[in-house]
Amino acid sequence: MVSKTMLMTSYNYKPLNPDSREIRMLEIHPAFRTSSTIKCSLIVANLDNLNDDSVPFSFYEALSYTWGDPTGKVTIKLDGCPFEVTRNLAAALRRLRAKRGYRYLWVDAICINQDDDQERNSQVSLMGLIYRTAEQVLIWLGREADGSKNAMKLIFSVADLYVEESDVAASLANEAHRARWRDVARLFDRPYWRRVWVRQEIALAKGIVVLCGDRMMSWDALVEGAVFLTDHTADFEPIAAGISRYTSGYHDAIGMDILREMILKDNKVPLEDVILHLRQCECTDQRDKVYGALGLVGPEVDVPIDYGLDKIAVYTNAAIAAIKSSNSLNTICACQNPSRSSGLPSWVPDLEVDWTARKLRGTENIDTLGSAGGFAAPTYSFQYQESGLCSLKTRGVVVDVVSEVCSEFNNDDTLFEVLEESRALAMKTLATVDPPLSDDEMRSCFWRTITANEEPRGLAASDLFIAQALEHVAEGSSDAIPPIDLRYGQSSFNERFRVDAINRLFYATKKGYVGLGPSDAQEGDLVVVLLGNVLPIILRKEKEYYVVVGETYTHGIMNGEIASSLDDGSLIVEDFEIH
Repeated sequence: MVSKTMLMTSYNYKPLNPDSREIRMLEIHPAFRTSSTIKCSLIVANLDNLNDDSVPFSFYEALSYTWGDPTGKVTIKLDGCPFEVTRNLAAALRRLRAKRGYRYLWVDAICINQDDDQERNSQVSLMGLIYRTAEQVLIWLGREADGSKNAMKLIFSVADLYVEESDVAASLANEAHRARWRDVARLFDRPYWRRVWVRQEIALAKGIVVLCGDRMMSWDALVEGAVFLTDHTADFEPIAAGISRYTSGYHDAIGMDILREMILKDNKVPLEDVILHLRQCECTDQRDKVYGALGLVGPEVDVPIDYGLDKIAVYTNAAIAAIKSSNSLNTICACQNPSRSSGLPSWVPDLEVDWTARKLRGTENIDTLGSAGGFAAPTYSFQYQESGLCSLKTRGVVVDVVSEVCSEFNNDDTLFEVLEESRALAMKTLATVDPPLSDDEMRSCFWRTITANEEPRGLAASDLFIAQALEHVAEGSSDAIPPIDLRYGQSSFNERFRVDAINRLFYATKKGYVGLGPSDAQEGDLVVVLLGNVLPIILRKEKEYYVVVGETYTHGIMNGEIASSLDDGSLIVEDFEIH
């Protein structure tokens, strides 16, 4: 959604009926010359009556794009009046304009009166339906630049080869393709892939065409290329140094396609999953990280679209809605703000701040992850304080107290030292448990903890996977550790370790548990299992309330094991008021 401050116009919009599903459609007038002034008209239509004889089109397309530099404007003619749009949007309109006949397109920057907050609220709530109803969605990546023509050609070729040939990497990872692979990397580094609203626009589309300059391809072909690049980044790094820096763009495209498949299968996705996916995205208005998710969720999710509310209110409303609609407190596990520096309650994810560490629970492991608190149903209520902030009241079990923490795992030259520090703490702590563990059992516990007991692609770590890690231990040296290559991952163990441990720390508790927790964890923090929660969390006591430090993997309590301790009375269920 374009911020209303980005585009100013003197065009006189006629009000839409907020009680119906009225929208405006952009009619692009034909022109033989590319250089001709862009001329358009706005037509009011009702999404419920698009087949009405009064509507001059039988179908429409919806544009998915980024607005580009807001300071560079191009003036078009809209119903004969001058109207300013960004250069990127003007380039898209020129590219899509026909030589003969009109083209009907929905474009947010023009079809919504950006100066009318009430209209923005109403129209944003219809955007999911607008993209669902469109005949197809047109992705505009921008004008030809940085070798984009070669990049589009190569991706198209890769998509064909990838389907037919299992070992195509060897034929493409050579010096002859060096420049072209860098062009591909730059194409996936364009701002489009980081934009919030494109997730909804792609996920809801009936069909998708990707355009860049004068080139086009299907969405499926582009995703095949992205999957290929993700699988073979290490192969291409030697011939296109630096290509691995751009892998987030490939992952964004693949993530969008996964979201699209989820929508096609179930017609909706949980609010929690969508807003946490959007956390890493970019937008001019940070509230759009919530509003941009609402077209993908079911009608049971009640989040009012109101641009008159501040970010704290919008994010709090979203967290409450995510908890209620899922009947779980798993949303809390995405919180990484114990200092509450943003002004948000600690139990509300701050979507403006990118992940400091990858979330332990995701779509790839949701079916294999156990449930620490699954032995009981969650309880929760919300209460607004005099400060205006909302507190969460819930119930759970204090399993133990953090007694010692190691240094944070960072992807730098200190990694070996921190790994050895963590291993030493693990061996010291686990040597005190009763009944005693063998050396191999203690090492296995350590490796399972620093990989969150997972193999690559989200599978629960098997005995074979852990055995392979143990094989790295130097013969005759019980203190040795598997080699962690500081370059791009060289083994499945390295891959899993880097995914889960980086920007977290290893800790031990008073009773002898070990865990992988948030980098903010400190001595005295509490390891808590909230009723119904999949993952344990670390809470910190402050005065008469608690704050969320973050989610944790604590070995030995991840599958509901503490239920037996409740039965024998060694642990009890307590009330928690979280601010």
